[in-house]
Amino acid sequence: MEQYSQATVSTEQSLFELQVDHEVSSHLSQIAKWAKFLSIVGFIGFGFMLILIVFLGTMSSSLTPLGTTVMPGGGFMQIVLLFAMMALYFFPLLFLFNFSNKMLRAIRNNDQFSLVASFRQLKLCFKYIGILTIVFISIYLLVFLFAMIFAATR
Repeated sequence: MEQYSQATVSTEQSLFELQVDHEVSSHLSQIAKWAKFLSIVGFIGFGFMLILIVFLGTMSSSLTPLGTTVMPGGGFMQIVLLFAMMALYFFPLLFLFNFSNKMLRAIRNNDQFSLVASFRQLKLCFKYIGILTIVFISIYLLVFLFAMIFAATR
């Protein structure tokens, strides 16, 4: 028991003395480059989806037979829902892009402040995606629960 507590204390102390050597710097640089690539590709996809939403918004009344749509409120509600989904997609891309830029700056300039700021952006990205995942799982569970209740009452 005493050895475990001493190992824990020494591990906690050594965490504050971590060094970013050449190998770690190389890995972080590659991670940042891939993060930048993925975020830029995501922004391009975001732009294409935005163009598609605008196109579908202008064409929705002519594409649906007799002007009917799937959702109440017509095409306007569909456009609002798609824009909301786009807003949810935008922020992780922004956090990832900021992470990559700050990480590359930190490595290039040997800047501790940029290194901390880059990891803060990465934390925000994962936190945002985690919270979104929890929200969507909760929605799925609620829909499943209501479907089971509805099926049981029929």
